[in-house]
Amino acid sequence: MTSSDWPFGDRDAWIDELEADLGQPAVLKLLANAGGQRRDVPKRAAGSNLAAEVGQPVVEWLSARFGGTAVDIPSLRARKTQDRAAELRAAILDAGLTKPTRSANVIATEFGVTAAWIHKLRTQMRRESGHDDQLSLPFPNPQSE
Repeated sequence: MTSSDWPFGDRDAWIDELEADLGQPAVLKLLANAGGQRRDVPKRAAGSNLAAEVGQPVVEWLSARFGGTAVDIPSLRARKTQDRAAELRAAILDAGLTKPTRSANVIATEFGVTAAWIHKLRTQMRRESGHDDQLSLPFPNPQSE
């Protein structure tokens, strides 16, 4: 799935990398103090205002990748929404795309969404994976005429 297909905005992979390198507390501090903002990342972390806000190690990490540029830092709420959407997609995959072992109703209840949303996501995921087993009808598509 490309970032443009992500249902809740672009997924910021660099946040995942930051978490892998420095841990979840570093990410939470960054998101709590600068989340939802576009921030200039200094070329050197030492003595920067950003380092005073989010910590020297975080800004050193950011400077190594983005020094001298502006970065859009996702909000904590958006990040949680993205994580929850990823968990939902994982649950759909785990249940199966073509012969599900768990019903859409069960998954919908677990995630607080509708069964129709589960069906829509499952269909989209089947298409993305090349498992779209629906037959084409022999009728012309009225939208293409």
